[in-house]
Amino acid sequence: MKVSICIPTYNQALYLEQTIRSCADQTISPFEIIVSDDCSTDNTKDILSRLGDEIPILKIIHQPVNLGMVPNTDSVLRKAKGDYIIKLDSDDYLAPNYLAKLSNLLDKYPKAGYAHAAVQEIDEKGQNRKKRVLMRNTGFITSETALQEALQGYKVSANIIMFRKSALEKVGFINAKTNFAEDFYLSAELASAGFGNVYLNEVLSFYRVWTDAGQVRQRRKLAEIEALRRVFEEVLEPAFKARNWGGGRINKFRASFATRHANSLGWDIYTPYEKEEIAKEILKLSSNFKVKSYVWLYQNGLGGIPGTISSMKSILKGLVKKIAFSLIPKWGISK
Repeated sequence: MKVSICIPTYNQALYLEQTIRSCADQTISPFEIIVSDDCSTDNTKDILSRLGDEIPILKIIHQPVNLGMVPNTDSVLRKAKGDYIIKLDSDDYLAPNYLAKLSNLLDKYPKAGYAHAAVQEIDEKGQNRKKRVLMRNTGFITSETALQEALQGYKVSANIIMFRKSALEKVGFINAKTNFAEDFYLSAELASAGFGNVYLNEVLSFYRVWTDAGQVRQRRKLAEIEALRRVFEEVLEPAFKARNWGGGRINKFRASFATRHANSLGWDIYTPYEKEEIAKEILKLSSNFKVKSYVWLYQNGLGGIPGTISSMKSILKGLVKKIAFSLIPKWGISK
């Protein structure tokens, strides 16, 4: 099977060479490495030119105008000619055996739309942070199981994925209309289309996590909540309806997401108008009694009440996770 590695990039010159070299230095050579530069203003073009002379399988796309993150990613995925496609951000990098191990899994499980693995989280300087490991065994899950699990969110260690090209083609690649949750949207679409996924409980890549000093992500909370709502309304609800599964669990998890995001109404980075817009979007996600109560409490300066409840839940969840991880060897995870 031919494997394409697709790297959308914008102003990541500091890390781009490491990313590309990690792809070129795989134990099994990829068919092609495609980098799509979305009009970077740093020295990305110089780095790509130099590496292009050195690495024959490197293909370079310079977008004529800045497309934005999601359109640029969709564009480069569509250019791939391989049977399998690795999507890799330009500040992350792969272990040498990433391609070999995950392509073997996709070979083994033809009903898997994508393969993924545990990751090592790193900081801006490349220093190791925590390992990201899913609470599931190595192996395949069906599309039905994947759909049910999607109610709880995007179930990957990080967004470093090897896709089956035919699966991407079946769902039309990336259809999300927002710059948040587009990967969650795609994974839900693949499950809806009948594709399961396969996971390997082994660290095969390095995922860079940035310190959000300017609270950029927090300031985009409105877009994040809207994106989550679209996943439910445009993908999960139609998929559940088509299978006659009923909407009870969907409503439950919509409310869970809504109450979780209601705490943003207590953040002092937002103006009263911005908080009002966020509140409206939260209530579009779910308008059940609990969500309405949380929104009212935060809007009236009583956010400490749901905040205390949330903290207690987080402590309990962390305790359960520690116990579960201590039991992992007893579960017989295979490699």
